[in-house]
Amino acid sequence: MAQTAKNGESLLMPSPKALEKALVQSAQNAQRLAKAFGVKVPMASSKTVSRKAS
Repeated sequence: MAQTAKNGESLLMPSPKALEKALVQSAQNAQRLAKAFGVKVPMASSKTVSRKAS
């Protein structure tokens, strides 16, 4: 039973790559909505957001 619970928890925690993908997708959606409604969305610098370069 302990193994089943442990395996179930891993499904609830997405990988760092999946989290990064979701974050980028969310930012893109926010930009699209902001553009549609004429609202400015504050953006983080690319150094802060992108970890692929390091």
